[in-house]
Amino acid sequence: MDVLEKGRYRLPDDAQKPIRLNNQVCIPDFFYEPNICVFCDGSVHDEPSQMAKDKEIRKELTKHGYKVISIRYDRDLLEQIRQYPEIFGQG
Repeated sequence: MDVLEKGRYRLPDDAQKPIRLNNQVCIPDFFYEPNICVFCDGSVHDEPSQMAKDKEIRKELTKHGYKVISIRYDRDLLEQIRQYPEIFGQG
C-alpha cells in the first residue's frame, strides 16, 4: 500500500474484503470497485498445494465476473503495477 501512496497510484476501495463464491469465502488483499481482486502473492504461493488452491479460487472469481490480478513477490513491484494503468492509474 505504501508503494501505491508514494507513487500517487489509485488506492484500493477495500482491503481484505470477503467475497462469497458458492460454498467458499475468498479474501483478496485489495479490492477495487466494481469487481477487481488484487492478490499479493508471497513465497508461500509457490508451494504446489497453495498454487492449486489459488488457481481454483481465482478461476471461480473469473467465472463470476471478477478481474483477478496477482502481484508477485519475486517480480518488480512497480513494473507489475504499471501493467494495469486502468486500475492503478498512471502514478
